[in-house]
Amino acid sequence: MERHYPDLKPTLSALGIPPNPPGTNNGAVYSSPAARLSDGTYVMDSLNIAHALERLQPEPSLHLDNGYTDRVQAAVLEAHVALVPINLPRVPVKLLRPASREYFETTRAKRFGMPLEQLAKSEKAGESAWKAAEPGMEKLKAILHEHEEGPYVMGKTVSFADFHIAGFWRFVQILDEDGDVFDRGMRFDASFPKHYDACKEWLRRDD
Repeated sequence: MERHYPDLKPTLSALGIPPNPPGTNNGAVYSSPAARLSDGTYVMDSLNIAHALERLQPEPSLHLDNGYTDRVQAAVLEAHVALVPINLPRVPVKLLRPASREYFETTRAKRFGMPLEQLAKSEKAGESAWKAAEPGMEKLKAILHEHEEGPYVMGKTVSFADFHIAGFWRFVQILDEDGDVFDRGMRFDASFPKHYDACKEWLRRDD
């Protein structure tokens, strides 16, 4: 059965999943992804799911305690938030089915104080967005250069932090229009495409 944005709260709350703590996920009480674990319990939010998987199957490890998880998440969030005026208005058409589009557009218009179409044309978009994204991108660059042998943040060992970076770039790649976001991001530093290419095997869907 297909589920859409308006279904998240009633579906996940009915499963007994606790709501997100205040201030997380842009104030969303319930969010995606959520997962049913092998013991029958449910967990919501990517990092919470990763910790649960680490407990259930510690090998191969996701290396959540490698010192990079929080740093990478903060850097990616900084870059992502800055690029929202460019990326978010494209989400309804490129990623969502009709049943979710109206909900997404209405809730985001309320969040930003303007329709997404207007946000895309605002002074926050374009070069202003890229300027605001530079600090986050510089932090990602610095992290990826800490182990010059690469390609992962830990060098030769992949970790959850790598999946977080790759997931961000995959999201951007889907929303890209003629190379204006993904290709431009990849040109920021040679470590970015090197890292993304190394992570491609974990971006393949198995469904």
